[in-house]
Amino acid sequence: MIKKCFAKINLSLDIISKRADGYHNIDTLMARINLFDKLEIEKTTDGKFSYESNIDLGKLEDNLIFKAYESMKNIAGDRATGIRVKLSKNIPVAAGLAGGSTNAAETMKALNELWDLNLSTSKLMDLGAKLGADIPFFFLKGAARATGIGEILEPFAIKTPLKVLLVNDGTSISSAHVYKKTKLFGNIDNSQIVKGLQAGDWSVVGDFENVMEDVVLRDFPHLKSVKENLIKHGAIKALVSGSGASIFGIFRDDNSLDRTYEELKDAYNFVRKVDLIDD
Repeated sequence: MIKKCFAKINLSLDIISKRADGYHNIDTLMARINLFDKLEIEKTTDGKFSYESNIDLGKLEDNLIFKAYESMKNIAGDRATGIRVKLSKNIPVAAGLAGGSTNAAETMKALNELWDLNLSTSKLMDLGAKLGADIPFFFLKGAARATGIGEILEPFAIKTPLKVLLVNDGTSISSAHVYKKTKLFGNIDNSQIVKGLQAGDWSVVGDFENVMEDVVLRDFPHLKSVKENLIKHGAIKALVSGSGASIFGIFRDDNSLDRTYEELKDAYNFVRKVDLIDD
């Protein structure tokens, strides 16, 4: 079985409060983009978990694909088999794009099919939320407003034809580091942004904000130039995605997007024109 694991960007992100369990209550607008990893999964008869990838993702027990397998195996019982996993990684790692979370979600979808578990989407989302706050989002299609720790999801359709350029210079940033140092805000009116995006209103793009950005750009000051270059070359908004280090620019038209891409494509490790996807 082959699955595409799509990345996400946070069009707007607010932190509301810190919880007793160590998580934070957030309010964020997440959109899937057509940048994806390829996940190949097949059953084996040896009862083991086998994994290979084109990049080193560290200890197996810390890998969300393995954690997803273990979670599903506990549900499957006697129906569980060994599996062989091959991951072709295209999404930058530790980059604010939820690459690990989307891998976990697609692993769970694949095992639900391979093992004939017939778990509902709601059940899969609940299981995924125990592994990572971003995982439930990837059981939906398109964009959603995420609240709670990210598990309370309200899908919505984006009618504003956003043109997006995604830049990553190879910097890896720990989400825990950024969350720890970010102050609590609760000042972004994401409900109004959603209404605007649903209505095709370009003016709300100016209201996109990420409260983590101040910490990211303060502690990793070299990233400021990425944002500045996107704005300089025509982006009407440039923002850190999630806890970084990826930064995306929003453009009104293909001409300005293409022009900026040509200017920046050789300046950074990863420069990609991406589309928002809703299916």
